[in-house]
Amino acid sequence: MKSNIDISKYELKVSDLRWTCPKELLNFKSTEELEPLDEIVGQNRAVEAIRLGAELKAKGYNIFVTGLSGTGRTTTVKKIVEDNAISCPITYDYCYVNNFDNPDNPILLRLDKGKAKILSNIMDDTINFLRSRLPKLFEDENYLISRKRIIEAYQDNEKEILIKFDKKLKTMGFIRGQLENEQGYVQPEVFPLVDNEAVSIDTIDELVEQDKFSRKKAIEVKTNWKILHDELFDLSRISMKLLQEFRKELMNFDKKAAESIVNSAFDELINSFPYENILEYFSKVKSNILDNLNIFVNPNTTQIPQLFPTETNKDNSDFFNLFKINVILDNSETNKAPVIIEINPTYNNLFGTIEKVYDQRGFWKTDFTKIKAGSLLKADQGFLIVNANDLFNEQGSWNALKRLLLYDKLEIQTLDSYFQISQSSLKPEPIQINVRVIIIGGQTLYKMLYTYEKEFKKIFKIQAQFDYETTNTTVMISNYIRFIAKIVNEESLVHCSPSGVAAIIEWAVEQAGSQNKLSLKFSDIADLLREASFYCIDSHNKLIDRDDVLKAIKWRRNRNDLIDEKLRDEILQNTIFIDTIGEKIGVINALTIYNNGIFAFGKPSRITANVSAGTSGIINIEREADMSGKIHNKAVLIISGFLREKFAQKAQLSLSASIAFEQNYGGIEGDSASAAEIYVILSAISQIPINQAIAITGSVNQKGEIQPIGGVNEKIIGFYEICKARGLNKNNGCIIPYANIKDLMLNDEIYNDCKNGNFHIWALKNIDDGIEILFNYKAGVLDKNGKYPISSFYGITSKRIDKFVEVIKPKKKNNNKVNEVKKNE
Repeated sequence: MKSNIDISKYELKVSDLRWTCPKELLNFKSTEELEPLDEIVGQNRAVEAIRLGAELKAKGYNIFVTGLSGTGRTTTVKKIVEDNAISCPITYDYCYVNNFDNPDNPILLRLDKGKAKILSNIMDDTINFLRSRLPKLFEDENYLISRKRIIEAYQDNEKEILIKFDKKLKTMGFIRGQLENEQGYVQPEVFPLVDNEAVSIDTIDELVEQDKFSRKKAIEVKTNWKILHDELFDLSRISMKLLQEFRKELMNFDKKAAESIVNSAFDELINSFPYENILEYFSKVKSNILDNLNIFVNPNTTQIPQLFPTETNKDNSDFFNLFKINVILDNSETNKAPVIIEINPTYNNLFGTIEKVYDQRGFWKTDFTKIKAGSLLKADQGFLIVNANDLFNEQGSWNALKRLLLYDKLEIQTLDSYFQISQSSLKPEPIQINVRVIIIGGQTLYKMLYTYEKEFKKIFKIQAQFDYETTNTTVMISNYIRFIAKIVNEESLVHCSPSGVAAIIEWAVEQAGSQNKLSLKFSDIADLLREASFYCIDSHNKLIDRDDVLKAIKWRRNRNDLIDEKLRDEILQNTIFIDTIGEKIGVINALTIYNNGIFAFGKPSRITANVSAGTSGIINIEREADMSGKIHNKAVLIISGFLREKFAQKAQLSLSASIAFEQNYGGIEGDSASAAEIYVILSAISQIPINQAIAITGSVNQKGEIQPIGGVNEKIIGFYEICKARGLNKNNGCIIPYANIKDLMLNDEIYNDCKNGNFHIWALKNIDDGIEILFNYKAGVLDKNGKYPISSFYGITSKRIDKFVEVIKPKKKNNNKVNEVKKNE
């Protein structure tokens, strides 16, 4: 029987509605007096993981940092690795030089830090010295005299051979000359003399026919011509060989003359860099210089022959670039382990590249001087920090990074060659590097990589998990106060009064979603502090106080609550049906939460239920319309389990019930409305109306226990705003799970209305408690016969269910006629 039940026992005290910062922790006049925070707080798990990865030098201990944005991940990582980087490891300089044997494979030189620039400068000085000194050598009088002797000796030898051959020709009646062939080329030839005149061998037969030459003499001339003709071509081969020997002798002479100067020019380099691979490179450089002396000498001031005509048109600037030292990494100024934060991790920025330029003909060209280093090489012997979202948005970067971390070898190539879009003409020698990579990402991405990337476990053995909240303790509150002082000092903001600090800390507790927790999203705290400082200056206050912070919070919400405002207006204009007074059967106000990705807010939503006799059980209309998520579907099944336990212990639960979120067009997910759904179904079954002045939220298990939900503050605020706009009637209020009491951080307006009895917050542990609040009935307890008291809520409900059973119970058949037929048979 409905009666006036005292429900005050379920109502919360005003002290439960919010947590306030203890005044004894605010024993200062202004944050200007405080020492700023200079340590990492609240992230012990993550700090220890990062410290292990930073200090343990074993292979594969790269770090993947997970956690919410704004929890100080990048700042913490940077501080820890920079502290670890104070002790400088052995760092190196890297440079590429020309490979004279195979220019497509530039040679890598690794030097102690600071040595690469010295090598480059001395090499440049050496080449410049030779460019100025060698031309003077070839202008020296002694050199020219000695060189002239070689030339004259060659000329004498060639002349002697020709004179000897000419004498032989003369004695045999021949002479040496030249003949133009059919192709128009002139070539040496021997001609017989007839009457002291040279004639072609082809005219001998004509002279015989003219009786100017005997046939015997003609045969003799032809025979001798053949012998002398062959000797002439043998003589040409001898002359060519003689010329080659002459050129070789002349080249060796020039080399020998220049060798002492070249060797002395390289003395400083050899003494400064007595390393096997570098000495081998110097040897190749010297050989190349001696082989190309003609390029070092101005052709206008010397008679050195151009032994290789193809080189005469070579761009001398390109030639001298062959001796450049391409320093791709200079660590001369490095005094600690490098810490590189790559904010744009493209393939080229990470791994380096090989630049290309157009030549005069419009074709691409490149060489070893165009090789450029990336962030990974710059971080050698140190740390590279990169954001996961940026890394995985860049083509090729992740796969190339995996290979590098697996093999510790860096191959500098262009991105197009990585995708085999073009064939790179250069393949520089790989670089053995030692770098600790730290990727800052999210937990979902980490799980995906850990599950599906086979090599991921080998190369990222450390996961540093950043928490988004910490326990609300006096020590942590003190750290928070010092953090506020730090931001104020660093950014020259207005200092805070104790009330302003208290308001910020209370907001941090609210953001954490529990009175026992503090938010670790320090970026949000810093933003609130900046905005409060802005409004403080706007108000011409000397210190940020509570009002400035509350104003910043208000406008922070106002900037993002357009959808919230539109929904609130539609409810107040009765476009969306929500009652806040009266009673209705099968209708309840459920508290739901919306999240637009930036801002979360709560609003009441009407749930209705209809019940009839049947065997269909509970029909979830949202599910039938494919608008219900998996968790909500599970919640509806749990409701069926609860009803079976309460009302189907001795008989089958014979009913068909349909429930729906009215005016819902966007889908439903979650189980926080399952308590409301139970109450609305019970109302529809029992035909007892529900108090519409009350809204409810809570998850339920099959045993009827009310479980905690999320967003409790936002949900209460959403219903309170509607009731406040329509006028509070002292009956309005919200029912929440008892387990959510510790999560309450309601604003001053709700706090004051609850304090004055205009609005109420009740907390439930189970479904039975809520029946007293919503229906003003005692729930009822089963007696020893397994029945509920008739006047109790469950008794009335059970009686209605029994009526449903009677409706669908099959009627007894009249078997008399059947028996009579059988008897006659």
